[in-house]
Amino acid sequence: MIGNYRIFALIFLPASLALVFGLALVQQKNKDLSAAQFGDQLRNQWRLVSIIQASSLDTEAFKEAGRSLGLRVTLVDRAGRVVFDSGSREEILEDHSQREEIRSAFLGVPAMATRRSATTGLYTIYYADRLGPDLVLRVAYPAEYYQGLAGALLAQTFSGLMALFAAVAVFALIVSRSTSRTLRELARAVDGAKNGSDDLPSFRNESLDSALYSLSAVTRELKEHGRRNAELSARLQYILANVQEGVILLQEDDIVYSNERASAILGHRLPGRLSEICQADLISLVGSLAGGEPVPEISIGGRTVTVSRRSDGPATLVILHDISDRLRYSGYKSELVANISHELKTPLSLIMASSEVIAGDPGMPRERLERFLQAVLGNARRLNGILDDLIFLHRLETGGPSAARSDLGEVVSEVADLVEPDGKRLNWRCDSGTVGVHPGHIASILTNLVTNALKYSSGPEIDVSVSRGDDGLTISVADGGPAIPLGERERIFERFYSLSASRSRENSGSGLGLSIVKHIARLYGGQARIVDNDRGGNTFVVSLTERA
Repeated sequence: MIGNYRIFALIFLPASLALVFGLALVQQKNKDLSAAQFGDQLRNQWRLVSIIQASSLDTEAFKEAGRSLGLRVTLVDRAGRVVFDSGSREEILEDHSQREEIRSAFLGVPAMATRRSATTGLYTIYYADRLGPDLVLRVAYPAEYYQGLAGALLAQTFSGLMALFAAVAVFALIVSRSTSRTLRELARAVDGAKNGSDDLPSFRNESLDSALYSLSAVTRELKEHGRRNAELSARLQYILANVQEGVILLQEDDIVYSNERASAILGHRLPGRLSEICQADLISLVGSLAGGEPVPEISIGGRTVTVSRRSDGPATLVILHDISDRLRYSGYKSELVANISHELKTPLSLIMASSEVIAGDPGMPRERLERFLQAVLGNARRLNGILDDLIFLHRLETGGPSAARSDLGEVVSEVADLVEPDGKRLNWRCDSGTVGVHPGHIASILTNLVTNALKYSSGPEIDVSVSRGDDGLTISVADGGPAIPLGERERIFERFYSLSASRSRENSGSGLGLSIVKHIARLYGGQARIVDNDRGGNTFVVSLTERA
């Protein structure tokens, strides 16, 4: 916004410069006019003196004329000798043949000159013209008069200039205030129009008022479009940030956009250009993205990724879909079906074999018959246990944590009464109080971990600990070994996974116990893990977050 002072300066300075320039021209014109008038006056006085001189050079009247006119009159002959001078004695005057006005007059050209007089020491204006063939008449007038006239003219001009400056300053001040006020009002009106306001002032100018209202209408429309675009952009960003597919937008060599999922799938954050990608595992993908033969499926960083591409002119949209989990799930499902089939087939085969023997020998002795019936009953119980564990595991995977509370002492006592030590010593340690964990879940963890330790541990004793912390419950079961290899510690929690060196068909269970433990831990936001202990064995540690 231009302030009052700037507007004042914009008006006053150019006007002042114009005044100075104009008055300088007028002053020069007046000076030239004064000089011309003074020259005419001096020529007229020369004529008057020449008329007087024509009568007699020695007359007193001639001398008096010079004094009355305020002139210094001089007669010079062709040799440059001063014949007569009204201001000094002739015999003391020097040769005047080199005076410029004298030389010009003898050549027939009247001349004026201004210089300091050698006789009087004053600046003097001279006018000389030839008087007859052998004489030059010269009149002289002190320059102080002419200089005083010029000074008076300059003072008059300066006074007028000051008056005009004052008038221009007042005019500029009035105009600057008025203009500044108008500009402020216009600026406020423009700001209002840019904000889409309908309450705009009128400037009594149809074009200006129409432009302001048009600007206001366009601003409102642009704001509405901007708001809608911002909403759409935010939604699109949210969608692209949360989709499971990697999205990459290309324009020739430029990577215009890529979401975080694309970087996660590829294992690398993409640069700004395809040509800047230098990772060896992305070379085949780069070739596909750059417009070559599309690669439908690639393996990168241990992932299997499908690539689809859509082009529209120079722009290309690339969709990356990580199918690694799907492939792993498919393999896991196939493995699970095979394991379940295997686990169910074994007891079923034993039941069928025992039943066939009984059916084929109706007269079988009682003692032998009871042995086969016990085999049928034991395998039927084993089969029923597998099915119960599968149902329980399914409930854990599809359900949520329970809000029920448990008395730790009661739950641990019940489990201790049900578990058979099988010749080993069980050392129980339990904190008192209640926790926000379902008692059935605590009992299932303890039963599976303790039973597992009794079956596979070669040590003489097992330590069982149930402790409360600030934010939950920790259950640990430590045995005496053998230690589970590090590479097996994650897989041992999978369904039906077994260690050939430590598990035998005689003491095997359903194969789902540790998987149940892991799912209960996840259900409560915790985890199940295995760590080494100082006896060279395994310590199974399960942490559960207590529910309020």
